[in-house]
Amino acid sequence: MSMASSFDLEHISARKRFSYWRDMAAEFYVPVSVESDTPDTFRFWHNSRSLGGIWMGTSMLTQLKVGRTRAHISRSDSDAIKVVLPLSGAVGIRQNKQEALVRPGQFFLVDPSRPYEEEIVEDLTFIWLQLSRESFNPTVSNLEKATATGFGQEHPCARVTTDYLLSLSHVWDNIEGPNAEHVASHITNMLAVAICERIDSSDTRRTDLRSAQFERAKTYVAEHLKDPALGLEELATVLGVSPGTVRELFGQSGVQFARYVMEQRLGRCARDLLSPGLASRSVSDIAMSWGFRDDARFSRAFEDTFGVAPREYRATGGTDVPSTWTSVS
Repeated sequence: MSMASSFDLEHISARKRFSYWRDMAAEFYVPVSVESDTPDTFRFWHNSRSLGGIWMGTSMLTQLKVGRTRAHISRSDSDAIKVVLPLSGAVGIRQNKQEALVRPGQFFLVDPSRPYEEEIVEDLTFIWLQLSRESFNPTVSNLEKATATGFGQEHPCARVTTDYLLSLSHVWDNIEGPNAEHVASHITNMLAVAICERIDSSDTRRTDLRSAQFERAKTYVAEHLKDPALGLEELATVLGVSPGTVRELFGQSGVQFARYVMEQRLGRCARDLLSPGLASRSVSDIAMSWGFRDDARFSRAFEDTFGVAPREYRATGGTDVPSTWTSVS
């Protein structure tokens, strides 16, 4: 049989249970700070077993706040990834700038090598597992993207993993020998697949969002090229993102925002300089109509891009777009 143990606080007087548990909380996972708004009614029980080298079990905690800081991390060398699958109640988790409220039917991961916060907002009964970080290598290369994320029924591999762990919890004390090793390997593989499924899904959504934002950005720029005040801050406000995100959107496409706006304006000017219908308009007038404020700056930028001065370009019927054009369409 698997090696199992149980622990509860029933032998401790009610008013002392929380302080007693707080002093020994690190023994159940890693050093953390804990707070309770209702310490006098605090309850806890815990059972565990080792199955094929994976520690797992079920526990119950009443409402509680847990925090792990860099100071805690410096005092602990544990690298065991924790998996939590609620059976009842609800828990909030924050880590790696991600957060989730997790309820029954979902599970989440915690990485003890990075700071995190947990808040049990409804008395929580849960299945837990502790797996070594190495067990996920090399299958999972971006584990930090999967922490503090609810793995729910909407993801097929996560759903299969949840159902498997729920079923396993009813029989794990009866699994031994080679079968325990096989089950442990199966758990690790299923979790790795579920993590990869979620990371790939998140990356796809993130890529789709960035692509849509970039298209909106280009459309807005095209519609406001005539405005000399067109700038990064204005565009960020329109998109509802930070200026840094706008820089990233253009940077990922190989061009800086200011350079992109400049090239788009120069392209419009080059087109108008060759238009027979605009032959009576001066070079300066055309430049000003596309947002340039200074003739000298426009002329220098135009010659740097097209290789000739604007007037020469018009006189010789130059090419609309140079072969060295670098802007994104």
